[in-house]
Amino acid sequence: MTRILIVGSGPTGAAYARLLTEALPSAEVVMVDAGPVLTDPPGMNVKNLTDPAAQAAARDASQGPAGTAGVSGIPGGSVAEGTVTARHGTHLIGGPADGSAGMPAAAVSTCVGGQGAHWTCATPRPTGTERIAFIDPSEWDEHITEAERLLHTTGSAFAESPQADAVLELLTEAFPDVPVRRLPIAADPRPDGTLRWSGTDVVLGRPPENTFTLRPRTLCTRLLVTGNKVTGATLQDLDTGTSYELEADAVVVAADALRTPRLLWASGIRPPALGRYLTEHPLLFGVVAVRPGILPAAQARRIDPITAAVNLGYSDAEHPFHAQLMFSPTCPVPLPPGHPQAGNAAGYIGMGWGVRKWPRPDDRVTFDDHAPDATGLPAIRIAYELTERETAELERARSVAMRVAALFGDFLPGMPRVMPPGSSLHYMGTYRIGPADDGTSVCDSYSRPWGIEGLVLAGNGLIPTANACNPTLTSVALAVRGARALAESAREGGAARVSAG
Repeated sequence: MTRILIVGSGPTGAAYARLLTEALPSAEVVMVDAGPVLTDPPGMNVKNLTDPAAQAAARDASQGPAGTAGVSGIPGGSVAEGTVTARHGTHLIGGPADGSAGMPAAAVSTCVGGQGAHWTCATPRPTGTERIAFIDPSEWDEHITEAERLLHTTGSAFAESPQADAVLELLTEAFPDVPVRRLPIAADPRPDGTLRWSGTDVVLGRPPENTFTLRPRTLCTRLLVTGNKVTGATLQDLDTGTSYELEADAVVVAADALRTPRLLWASGIRPPALGRYLTEHPLLFGVVAVRPGILPAAQARRIDPITAAVNLGYSDAEHPFHAQLMFSPTCPVPLPPGHPQAGNAAGYIGMGWGVRKWPRPDDRVTFDDHAPDATGLPAIRIAYELTERETAELERARSVAMRVAALFGDFLPGMPRVMPPGSSLHYMGTYRIGPADDGTSVCDSYSRPWGIEGLVLAGNGLIPTANACNPTLTSVALAVRGARALAESAREGGAARVSAG
């Protein structure tokens, strides 16, 4: 029986598990994750929990290994819960490399489902120069469509929202040359207008119990390498402290853009581009207190307060950003009781502009073998700087944000503001794909590392482009491409010979 090990249980690891169990019904698929199970079913988006205490407990449990659980540690004011990114449910990771400010807000989740248990579910398609030029366009469109199916992406979220209708009308009139639409969201609309937000559970589906196994609280500490072949992994049961080896015909590593390259490094797999070309989405964020009479009134809800989500989309020439506008009757950021904009009866719009970061080899993740972190793996160090190009784009985004805000009301004091590096949680490029093994990429277009057999990578770290769109849809599309290639190889009896080519 073919055995495939998947390290990481986020949306891309789940996509591999789903597609491989469907394509290879006799194969054994083992998925491991260092974090705990938060929900029933495992990997569910915790925003679907209706009890606020249960939500808080699930997020607490995602905040890292012993010694960090329960404390996010993200700098105050760096993120805004429930709007563009998540704070509660993540924990800081990595420190600055020598001579760099690094990414002070770089954070991850450690749980079954990964960030897929906490994400905002925005899934706009990459367009224009955001697309990956060396993948055939027709193939790419099919991969994206399949990724939307796996994630349950809908373009009709909040379809009955009068606030969304009003926001769309004002933006369309003000920006006739920019795509304006309801934000594509990975979720299933409910009859009452709320959403069941997608998590890893939606992507994973219901794999057969006789061939699929999920092992939570299981840390992968090394890949087993013989020559140029990966033959399995060393795993540690975090509840007992016991380490053991698991042999596999192929290993898929989907441990995020920071921890995947660390695992390769710790395993002695160190191609020149590993950890380099780190990008994220420099983020401009603000909250607008809506003027009375601009939008229809909305009733506040205790759970799932957002009643409209709109995308001011990407255009290479006119608007090289992805902007999200989310209306809520309640303010998405804490305001003191005496604040003049607290309790604004007309509601609030959280606005975020994600801009492009051009890949540079000097923006990178490195690993300190002499200073292990709480997991016992090499400590992560981050070198990252914004260049004049990104700074100019942020200023251009600010001018658009001020224009948009004026349509609806007034920004809260001090907004919009550029968030600290790492706030987007969208880390990319650290094991990126490329068209040739020329030292500037780690993998081929099927996510197979150059020169290494039996290994496939997954996640945002594969993305090679300067892009502004939320990366999950792109990463799941790449997982579709990689899983199909892996399944084909396994059917031909060559799972252990999977390699870039």
